[in-house]
Amino acid sequence: MITQPIVVGVDGSPESVAAASAAWMVAELAGVPCRLVHAANDVSAALEFAGTGMLSETMQLAALRQARATVSASLWDVLPGPVVEAMVVSTGTTAEVLEAVIRETDASLLVLGGKHHSSLGRWLGGSTVQQVVRRVTAPLLVTAGELRRRPRIMVAVDQSYAAIPAVEQAVAFARILGCPLHALHVVDPPPEMAELPPNWSRDIVERDIWPQIPLVEQGKVIREGAPFTTIVDEVSVWRADVVVVGSHGKGWVDRLLIGSVTEDLLNNLPCAVLVVPVRKPERAAAPTQQAVAATG
Repeated sequence: MITQPIVVGVDGSPESVAAASAAWMVAELAGVPCRLVHAANDVSAALEFAGTGMLSETMQLAALRQARATVSASLWDVLPGPVVEAMVVSTGTTAEVLEAVIRETDASLLVLGGKHHSSLGRWLGGSTVQQVVRRVTAPLLVTAGELRRRPRIMVAVDQSYAAIPAVEQAVAFARILGCPLHALHVVDPPPEMAELPPNWSRDIVERDIWPQIPLVEQGKVIREGAPFTTIVDEVSVWRADVVVVGSHGKGWVDRLLIGSVTEDLLNNLPCAVLVVPVRKPERAAAPTQQAVAATG
């Protein structure tokens, strides 16, 4: 599944250094290039607005050189010199710059360093991760500190169309890293008005999703409870380093009214989170393809 370059956003922070280290590790094991990307501030626009009369192009080039030097200094001890020297530094928002590089390289994976964000912080300005996850089409790995070389990977699945793609990505990721894989489905009792049998999601997952995962039965577990808290509890009990979820691409109204498991995981980061974006099928898929990854 990882056959094209891995792109990692860096800004000189400890979180981005950890993300760069994880991206390089995965790229080495997968045998693909690792591309560092930094989004710099547009100094020329600020100077023009301020009406300083300064040579904006000269100032912008100086700002880009300074940004490259500052970010590079944080990475020399973590990555090979040629990888750091090839870093892409461009002006624009982080989401815009990353999206452009992902399109240009046809990247298999985007890696970012995660930070915790309050609901108020997200409402006022949002976070880089939240902005990026809504725009990019490549799988997104958000790290939560250093990622060990053989991380324990858990895939959380529900009964949606995002299940199979999330499972496939989790299996491929585990094979590349040569690490353990664990699968979880959370039975979230449906509201009474839904008129669904209590075990409707369990039946779908056991019939259509579990056979797609090359694990012994002990590696596939079903729990009951609220999806987010149950996933976090399982991460703790199984000592997962990465949790893989599918993103359904719900609209902002859905997120505002009922929230999203994926969004909650990205905000709280109980461990690293790998988000697999999945487009909604244009027409109803066969039952075996209507499964999937707990998320939002």
